[in-house]
Order: sequence, then structure tokens, then C-alpha cells
Amino acid sequence: MRNWIWIVAVPAWVGCSDYNIKNDPDGAGGPAPDIVVDPGSLVYSELRSGEEEVQTFTVRNVGESTLNVSDIVIGSGLAFTVLGPEIEFDLEPEEETTVDVAFSPMGADDNYGQVLVLSDDPDTPEAPVDLLGYGAVPELQITPDSYVFGESLIPCGGEVELTLTNVGSEDLIISDWDYRSAGFLTLDDSMLRPELPITLAPNESRAMTVYFSPTDAGADTGILSVTSNDPRGVVEADQNGEGSFGDEETETFTQPGVVPVDVMMLIDHSGSMEGANTNDVETGIPAFVQELRQVADWQMIQVTREDGCANGGIMTPTTPNPEQLLIDHAWDAGGGGVLGGYLTEALLELASDALDQTGPGQCNQGFLRPGALLHIITISDEPEQSGNSYVHWLGQYSNHVAGPEFVRVSAVVDVNNTCGDLGTGYIDAANATGGSLLNICNSNWGTQFGDIASEILDGIRTYNLSDPAIPGTIVVTVNGVPTTDFTYSAAGNSVTVNNPPIGDGDVVEVTYNVAGEC
Repeated sequence: MRNWIWIVAVPAWVGCSDYNIKNDPDGAGGPAPDIVVDPGSLVYSELRSGEEEVQTFTVRNVGESTLNVSDIVIGSGLAFTVLGPEIEFDLEPEEETTVDVAFSPMGADDNYGQVLVLSDDPDTPEAPVDLLGYGAVPELQITPDSYVFGESLIPCGGEVELTLTNVGSEDLIISDWDYRSAGFLTLDDSMLRPELPITLAPNESRAMTVYFSPTDAGADTGILSVTSNDPRGVVEADQNGEGSFGDEETETFTQPGVVPVDVMMLIDHSGSMEGANTNDVETGIPAFVQELRQVADWQMIQVTREDGCANGGIMTPTTPNPEQLLIDHAWDAGGGGVLGGYLTEALLELASDALDQTGPGQCNQGFLRPGALLHIITISDEPEQSGNSYVHWLGQYSNHVAGPEFVRVSAVVDVNNTCGDLGTGYIDAANATGGSLLNICNSNWGTQFGDIASEILDGIRTYNLSDPAIPGTIVVTVNGVPTTDFTYSAAGNSVTVNNPPIGDGDVVEVTYNVAGEC
């Protein structure tokens, strides 16, 4: 009677379909396992950092053959952990077991996840259990978490502000950060680093800047790694940029370019100097200026006073009768030294003092020009008596020009200790910079003063480029032979060939990639 009722209550097509799907999906006629997980979702309480809550679900086999569970894994959600007690087991028909899953918040607010029970159930090989927990924790958000500068012509680039925000519900304590890149990308954290450790209340932010400045072709990735009490640990953000070269140019020269020259003449005012050399100075200056006129772009100051200010201001090719001005002011004295001492026999120091007063509003403003050669001429019958070595003063001069190769010192001194005291210091500075030396012991040195002006004209072989160059791409050849002994001045956009010597008719070829217009 019960069998008949079962057949009537459950139509034959229903029983057949149920069997085929759950117990014989391939139609082979054999029994099959059938997994059921209960409940299908777990919802946890709101927890703080370090707290943990465990909840349980049941795995049951409602099929007609053994269920083989091969693994239980977290499909998603870093805040969840499968505890087991077992993650690999078999269940006979109608058998069940429980599985514990722990939640410890890894972020603020909602923490979503999912457990997957992997088995040989033919129609549900991955049975899911949805997970949801709530965190009352600090959470660091870096905005943007990824940024692409794109391709940029060298030396252009860009910058991006990174904002560090606490989007959690508890105080975020940032203890440190680190930045890694190949060099094109740099982090400016100078304002924030002294504040470490930094505490951010919920919704509070701090910002820092990443700069992209490519110096060569190629890509670079920067990674900011921030360490805090965010339960996730280190939080990172990345930035990406790529540098590329502009057009390649080749320029050919048979003569040097126009080199701006800024000349400073300094004269020792000791009694022996003024008494024995007045006529030679006044005789030599006209010839000196005559030679100087061959330089198309020159200007000059004469400094003899202890305050370092120019006698009569700046002279240029348009100054009326500069020869007479130099003669008239050659023995000017006084001025109230700004360094607190009389510098008549310390001309290297006096030159530095004069250069320090070339800024806006100072007495020698306008003397130094970008890209110009600085030529310092010292005239003395004594050794240099500044408080530091000539090396120190050459370093000071270099701070005012495009580079040390743009400094030249020439000297009129006792070069062989025959008429007084050897001009040490001045001789060393001249030799170190390739300047000229005249012997003040020679009664005719004044008539040779023009030789120094000639040296100003010929002492540097600089070639002005038509377009701004990328320094690392510059290739120089002299008469077809490559040379690496050259210097590029960004300020003057010029190449100076240091070696080999360049003579009339020599051909200098400069190939370079053009810097981008930023």
C-alpha cells in the first residue's frame, strides 16, 4: 500500500529526473554523492584589530554514494581563515561534519569573503559559503593607488600628489614608509617625514608628491610602501612613467661659437706694488682692451676696494673709453670691507667677495651672465695671502657659473722669485684653470698685458648649439675622431671641447638628441 501511494504521490518522471541529476548525472546508472552546506552564509560581529570570532557551517552528504571532500579553501576575503578541524575527509550517505571559519578584520566596515568546499559531487564540485564581517579598525587608503605618467620627452616629466587617508573607524598610526624606483621617479616627503609617527583620525589625510623626471630612454616604476597599524600590514601604491628622446640633430662647426666672457681685474694696493708697477699697469691697459675688443660678447669690472664693489660699475663694448676708466680707477682704495679686513694682498678672497655681491640689489648685480666664461685677472707682487687655499676659492667661483670649466684665473706676479716674493696661490690658480702668467719682475710686462686678453679670446673652444640638448646623448668628433673630453653647459646650451686642441680649419661635429620643451 505504501509503495503504491509513493508511486502515485511522486510521478515517475520526477523521480527519474532527480536520480539522473543528483545520483547519475552521466546516465551510467550508478549512485552519486550529493553535497549540502548549511548555512549558505555566515555573518560575523563587528570586531576591532586583533579580535577574532569563529563561526561554523555543516557539510552533509545527501547522496547515495561516498562524498570525497578534497579541500576547503578561502575563495576570497583576506580576513577569513578555515580552521577545520578537517579540510579533507569522506562522508558516507547521510553523514555530516562541521567546519569552523575564523574572522579577524582586515579592513574597516564590510569584509566580504567566500569559502569553497571542493568535492567530487558531480553537479556541485565547489560548494560556496558566503562570508561577511564588520571591522572597527584603521584602514589606510592611498589615492591614487596606481598612476601612469605615460611617455614623456626628456627632460620633461610631471608630478602627482599622493594622499594618505584613514578611511577606517579607529586612529591610523603610520610608523614609516619606503620608496623604491630606478631613479626617474622620486618621492618628496620632506614635509612629512619629520612628523613620524603620524596619527590620522578617521577621515584625516596627509599628502606627499612623486616627481617624474626622466634622464634617459626607458620605463621606470616607483613603489610607495607605507607601514602602519592597518591590519593588512604594508599598503602600497605604484607610479609608472617612460622617458623618450626627442629628434636627433647633427651640427658641424669649423669655428668656435661666440663665448660670453665676464672679466674681473683685481690689483694689489700694497706700497711696493703701487710704487713699482703704476706705469706698467697704465701702459698695458690700452693694449689689453684693444685685444679684448676682438671678443664679441664681453663685459668687465675692476675691483680694488676692500668692499668688493666694482670701480665705476660694469664696462661693456659700448662703454665709452673703457681704457681710460681702467687707468683712472686702477688705484682706488677704501670702501669698508664687508669681510672685516683689508684684502689688498688677498685677491682670490676679494674676487670671491665681489662675486658674492652679484645678486639682485647688490653692488655688482648684472656682472655674471648665464653660460659666460668667468676670467679673473690678479695683479700683485706678493704671494696670495687669503685665509684659505686657492682650491677653496676656485670652488667658490664655480658656484657662480655653469661649472668649474667656466672659470679661468690669470696672474701678473713674480713667477720665479727674482724680484720679491714668489706669487704662490695666484700661480697655482692660473695653472689649475689654464690661465696665463706674466712675470711682474719683467719691466716690460705692461706691454705684454694684451697677451692675457688674447688668452681670453682663444682659451676656450665652445660651440653654441641650435637646440637644447639632452646631455647623455651628446657625441662629439674632431676631424671625424670621437672625443669624450668635452663639457656641456645647459645654461649656455653649448659644448666645450677640452681635448684635443682645436686649430684653424678643424671640423667639430656635435650630434645630440633634442630636449623636449616642457
